[in-house]
Amino acid sequence: MRRFLSMIVLALGLVLTACGGSGDENTGFDGVITWDRDPQTVVFRANTVGGSTDDAFLTRNDIPLCTIYGDNRIVWTNDLGDFNLQVLWDKLTDQQVQNFVSFVTVVERIYTYDARADQQPPSAVAPAYETMSVAVNGRPHTTDSFGEWEPEYFQRILETCKEISNAPVIYEPEGAWVTAQQIEYDTTRPSILWDGDAAGLKFTELAASSEARWITDSNLKILWNMIHTSSPIIQFAEGENAYEVVLEVPGVNPTAPAAP
Repeated sequence: MRRFLSMIVLALGLVLTACGGSGDENTGFDGVITWDRDPQTVVFRANTVGGSTDDAFLTRNDIPLCTIYGDNRIVWTNDLGDFNLQVLWDKLTDQQVQNFVSFVTVVERIYTYDARADQQPPSAVAPAYETMSVAVNGRPHTTDSFGEWEPEYFQRILETCKEISNAPVIYEPEGAWVTAQQIEYDTTRPSILWDGDAAGLKFTELAASSEARWITDSNLKILWNMIHTSSPIIQFAEGENAYEVVLEVPGVNPTAPAAP
């Protein structure tokens, strides 16, 4: 796929040079691609959202399927099955980012597809749908699967995004915000026993404060692995109470506040 993408972009570059422009009025640029270099800026993102099982609190644990950030970081996920989510990352070169953006905007013509999820009739069950966004040359654009994509459109772009990196690395966070909220224990949900005293992190205290706490100690790796290798509706049992726990990493989880 990487070789295929490189060949497409090379051929595209030759066409643009010969034509003296972008060759497509929908791209909004003439062969030059720029983007905001802020590490929090999303240059490209592909993700799925919605669905009847979504919990507004627990969805903060979600990591988008593939994201390229302004500082050229790429973070993506591989679903290994049995609720085991592999998170990978790499630092791309400018050329890799430009090649991919050219592929998405010129070859796949993403600007010709609109976002229409907000135009759908209301329903008791929130529909699950695919969405993509790109922001280059001062032109942010979002589209979703209600915008009349062809059947394989999203998956083709997503797989290409995941294959940009030449040397992917398993992501290991160095710090994260942890939040907890108390819930009624549910015998139908998977549960993990948590000893707050032994861990030095009591969900009872976190839930009572309703505030996120920044952690960098051993609990960070423990919670990261538990949350991403367990059911998304996992509950933590501490003493006689049960809690839902959210772990948000800046630059990885879209809802994460900046690091302190």
